[in-house]
Amino acid sequence: MKKALIFCSILFLSLSFYAQTGTICHYKIVEFKEFEIKKPDDEAHRNAIKRLNQARKATLKFDFVLEFKDSVSSFQLVDRMDNDVNMPGSAKIGHAMIGSGEFYQNTKSGVWLKTSEATGKKYTIQDSIDFDWIVTKETKIVNRFTCFRAELPENGTIKEVWFTPQIPASFGPLGFGGLPGLIVEVKRGTFVLSLVEISTSQPVNIKKPDFGKLISAEKYNKMLDDMRGTIFKQD
Repeated sequence: MKKALIFCSILFLSLSFYAQTGTICHYKIVEFKEFEIKKPDDEAHRNAIKRLNQARKATLKFDFVLEFKDSVSSFQLVDRMDNDVNMPGSAKIGHAMIGSGEFYQNTKSGVWLKTSEATGKKYTIQDSIDFDWIVTKETKIVNRFTCFRAELPENGTIKEVWFTPQIPASFGPLGFGGLPGLIVEVKRGTFVLSLVEISTSQPVNIKKPDFGKLISAEKYNKMLDDMRGTIFKQD
């Protein structure tokens, strides 16, 4: 009984510590399925797949950082190396495949922001924090933390994440959040992004993005749809 009380006390202090101090989490691409050549006789197709696989390899060097403190968080790619002369532009393509820009969340105000560039202009896309997660009973250990699996049905696909209640912060990479614990792993499409390091020893100063024009997610998506429609009409 005494051991159980000691454990509960340590766990409570740990939870309070993560909740009240600034925290920096480093994420890496730990798995990325190789693109397959489906038209071996098509040289253009082979070259395109080759470029995609070079970009896929480049993403394995990326360093993503999630910072959070109190009710706010920021997630972005902080290191994109593209110095290999044998793979020019691979990092840029890889960045596009994973997702660019900064993701910002404020759980107190319910604001979700993402910075983006389109049609040569800068935008800060605003939405609400509203995730319809389906939490399962499945568990696994990720980087020493006990995690639960959650699914997010969206646009005909299911995005899978693993979160840990051991860190009571409802944030995660790539703009995900809204779960009773930190998201430590995301499976999206053919790649897996996972937590590799966590630190509370560095100062955290999170600022609300001020990047170009502020626009709602609904208007931004409509703008992109209209732009695609115009391109297809020209074809």
